[in-house]
Amino acid sequence: MYHNVEHIMEILVLLFALFAVWTPTPGTPAVRGIVDAFADHRIVAIAEAHGVRQAGDFYIALVRDTGFQRIAPDIVIEFASRQSQSLLDRYVVRGDSLPLDTLRSIWRNTTKVASWEAPTYARWLAAIRDVNRGLAPGRRIRVLAGDTRVDWSVMRAPADWQALGDNNVSFADVITGEVLAKGRRAFVVLGSNHLMRTGSRDDGPNTATRVEAKYPDAMYVAWLYNGRPGGPEADTQMSKEEWKAPALVTLRGSWAGAIPAGSHRFDDVADALLYLGPSDRLEQESPAAEAFESSYRRELDRRSWIEWGDSTRARAFLHLQPVERERP
Repeated sequence: MYHNVEHIMEILVLLFALFAVWTPTPGTPAVRGIVDAFADHRIVAIAEAHGVRQAGDFYIALVRDTGFQRIAPDIVIEFASRQSQSLLDRYVVRGDSLPLDTLRSIWRNTTKVASWEAPTYARWLAAIRDVNRGLAPGRRIRVLAGDTRVDWSVMRAPADWQALGDNNVSFADVITGEVLAKGRRAFVVLGSNHLMRTGSRDDGPNTATRVEAKYPDAMYVAWLYNGRPGGPEADTQMSKEEWKAPALVTLRGSWAGAIPAGSHRFDDVADALLYLGPSDRLEQESPAAEAFESSYRRELDRRSWIEWGDSTRARAFLHLQPVERERP
């Protein structure tokens, strides 16, 4: 009799655990969730996977939202270095027209070679500019370049690139110095390694830990889910949810928060999950090959060697053919 009761209890415990795992977690419409997060946090950040079309669509929907516009936060971006701030102000805030090569220099002249060529980012800047045209000058959204200053014209060797240092320092300086120290708010979009609350993947300090060290509890981090952490099992489980993308799902207290993330749990790494749909349906945007003139392709090869010691890596990433040597 005792063994039967014990066996029944084991079954009940197992059933309870399964029910807890598979109970749907409600998701908040993501635009509303991000806007609401500003009520308690001055910095609301997206730990993104770069170049995802649905992410770009979400960022545009967010800046077009009147609730977001009323908050009028700054926007801190990874895809521009600080020497481009005046160009960003001219294009996004003042609404100036810039020559195409000048406009492209904003996302091309960063410390990360070839990383921001996906149309996602140019489209988002254009959308912010368009929104600002309908806002009073004092309410316009300013975009802040977060990446380390860089001058590729004076760089010649890998040691020059290494001397630039960790760009987490620059991101944190912009957020603390240009936003928090001035009593402002900001919407921040950086790669996930910069925003994990537990620090970077190599266990060093990152942007989130640096900002929180100076301004505890200032940040709210939403992780753009693209199949990690968790992998196929988590993807399968998420497909059973009734989330309508884009959705924002609180991690603490949900089954998703218990997903292993390295040596941590998902809810140690971020506050929320930004769900844009099943990971196998997320679309990686690629630039058109005709956007890369021969001179820039040669410059990509040069920069690629300086950053990685491999002159072909940037072209391979962008699926570009090598430039034929000019005949004398």
